[in-house]
Amino acid sequence: MKKAFTLSEMLVCIAIMAALVTLFLSTIKAKPNSNMVMFRKAYNITANAVYEMLQSAAFYENGLLSNLDKTSQSVEGENPSGKSKFCKIFASYLNTAGNVNCNSGNKNESFSTLDGITWYLPPATTSGTFSSKETVKVDVNGSSNPPNCKDGDANCKTPDIFEIQISDIGKMYVTGEYAKKYLQNTRNIAK
Repeated sequence: MKKAFTLSEMLVCIAIMAALVTLFLSTIKAKPNSNMVMFRKAYNITANAVYEMLQSAAFYENGLLSNLDKTSQSVEGENPSGKSKFCKIFASYLNTAGNVNCNSGNKNESFSTLDGITWYLPPATTSGTFSSKETVKVDVNGSSNPPNCKDGDANCKTPDIFEIQISDIGKMYVTGEYAKKYLQNTRNIAK
């Protein structure tokens, strides 16, 4: 006598397999929010660069980032000063793509990194010195990709431009609603 599966056993197996496929497909199909992922990356890159600046005796010899302009250290063969000094030092810790333009001001892009993030530096002070809190602006998908709207703008539903504030002791802050949510929500990267 040959043994075989009964019809009811086959239906139970198919039902179990269908349930498992449904569970796994729902997790596989979840598309990550790329702006959130890239903002987290930009935030971590900024944190690492600021940390490295604070650990470097050459750039932090006077105790605070606000005293950065008093250092005499050259960066990549230049001796930047004023508004461009923080930008040049900061960019030296990143994988930049192309030229670094630290004289462009906070409204024009200073440089892009190899991951496609556009950075807007130097700090927007008019004196050129790093005040108690300065803002680094990032466009996480590059300046040539839409929507190019800032976190906090009333008409911006999916911001790709964020601001990271850095204090002169290296502490970092974000002010936008999306930026706070993206940094707080570390487990759920899906939309």
